[in-house]
Amino acid sequence: VGLAITFGVMGVINMAHGELVMLGAYATFVVQDVFRTHWPGAFDHSLFVAVPAAFLVSGLAGVALERGVIRFLYGRPLETLLATWGISLILQQAVRSAFGPTNREVGTPSWMSGAYETASGLALTYNRIAIIVFSLLVVGAVALILRRTAFGLSMRAVTQNRRMAGAMGIRTGRVDALTFGLGSGIAGVAGAALSQI
Repeated sequence: VGLAITFGVMGVINMAHGELVMLGAYATFVVQDVFRTHWPGAFDHSLFVAVPAAFLVSGLAGVALERGVIRFLYGRPLETLLATWGISLILQQAVRSAFGPTNREVGTPSWMSGAYETASGLALTYNRIAIIVFSLLVVGAVALILRRTAFGLSMRAVTQNRRMAGAMGIRTGRVDALTFGLGSGIAGVAGAALSQI
C-alpha cells in the first residue's frame, strides 16, 4: 500500500522501500529492547508503542529522502531508480553498522503466542491472525485518510492534475513530502508486523 501511494501520487519507483520496512522492524526491536530493560512486566504491551514508533521512524526517513533527494529528480525515472537504489544500499550498511550483521530477536507478546487448530487439523497461529487483522485495519485507515481528510483530498487533487492543484493553492511540494512520508510510514508499520513472524 505504501509503495502504491508513493508511485500513484509522484510516479516514483522507490527502490529503498524494502529498507524502510527494515527500519520499522528495527524500530520495533529497539522499543522491545527498552521494554525488556526498563519495564519487563509490560512487555506484552510493547507492540502498542512499537507500531507508532515504526511509523514515525520510517515516515521521517521517507520525508527526509523525498526532501533531500527525490524532489530534485521528478520527471527523471532512471535517475530516481538509481538514487533510491543507492540509498537502499546506504541504509542497509548503516543498519548493519549500528546493529551488527547477525539477526536480532523480536519477541512475540503472550497474547499473540499459540495457535487455533481447526477440526481438520489446520493450525492457524495467533500472530498471523493478528497480522491479517492488523493489515486490514491499516488498509481501512489509509482509505479513511484518503477519503475523509483534507490531506487526502489534496493528495487526490495532486494525483489527478498537479498543475491545477497548484493553481488552486495546494502546496504540491508539501503534499509530495507528506505523501512520501505516509507511504514510508506504512512500510515501517509493515516492518513492525513482519517482525512478529
